[in-house]
Amino acid sequence: MSNPTLEQVKSLYEYLKGESIPDGFHLSKSGRPKLTAKKAYQVIYVLQEHLRIIPDTFEQCWNCKEIFDTNESGLYWESKSRHYCDECTYLVPYNYDRGKK
Repeated sequence: MSNPTLEQVKSLYEYLKGESIPDGFHLSKSGRPKLTAKKAYQVIYVLQEHLRIIPDTFEQCWNCKEIFDTNESGLYWESKSRHYCDECTYLVPYNYDRGKK
């Protein structure tokens, strides 16, 4: 079995938040989960770190809460322990981790 793609993980994330049903599934609206973005990502995190089903390069942007692949885009602000997607990197200062103690 191959690793899921970024699009598949985003689809799972949207499903866990109650925003959509993955293509090919016929599930009632009443049975759908409706998790917060934080809780939905916690499920993905467990699938990454404990079960090793999802690659650990998929992260949640600290600002917009979207899922992105750190191998393809975004940055990690180490001193704040925050991941940012490309669209939100403008929030990170130019020399964000230089001169840290």
